[in-house]
Amino acid sequence: MARRKIEEINAGSMADIAFLLLIFFLVTTTMEVDAGLGKTLPLKLDDPPITNPPVPERNVLEIKANLNDKLMVEQEEVQVEELYEIAYTFYTANRINNDENINMPNYNPITLDQCNDQIINYKNQLQTHPGDKYLKNELNKWQAKRELCMESPNKSYKEIAKSAVVKFEIQSKTSYGLYIEIHNILKTVVNDLRVDMCDKMKWDDYYELNENDPDDQAIIKKLRILVPERIIEPKIES
Repeated sequence: MARRKIEEINAGSMADIAFLLLIFFLVTTTMEVDAGLGKTLPLKLDDPPITNPPVPERNVLEIKANLNDKLMVEQEEVQVEELYEIAYTFYTANRINNDENINMPNYNPITLDQCNDQIINYKNQLQTHPGDKYLKNELNKWQAKRELCMESPNKSYKEIAKSAVVKFEIQSKTSYGLYIEIHNILKTVVNDLRVDMCDKMKWDDYYELNENDPDDQAIIKKLRILVPERIIEPKIES
């Protein structure tokens, strides 16, 4: 009995189909990208004319994260969930009454007369050094402070000590997730305080301020004076 001839499968179009599938998956597949932190780098300024004095311990909130993702605040181990309250207290403990908490930064009164004196001082210095970026930056700050005084009924306001900072250190093997989480908490504290300040000063909602709008720019500048975001990160420890 003769064998039946087996028909061959036409595979000529298989390569075209595979190529089309490859293109389809390349076009439709999304790639996971690590999240990052958006930061605005400070402007490079000329060196200030005087050397700053040593920073008192009460003006530094020391935060450390080790290679085992353990969080330490002021040499004591804490849970990440506790950090918001700790940072919020650091900013607000002495906002109403100075030295109410001797371990937290004090608030210094800024008066209209003080602003006027500083503005005249920096304007005089700029006549001698017209291109000095440090002097221009300080003049802009004191002009914004003067506006804050003018908006206050008693022509003065309080601002946190100039040397008050959050010092955040991590080790080289600290997880990126913990690093991001801590930064998010610190940023949330600053944002919440700025929201409260907008309500107190009867300004527009903080999250609706537009940095490209001149009026909003003035408010943002004042908020950065009233609630400064001062986070310094020393060199990563190995």
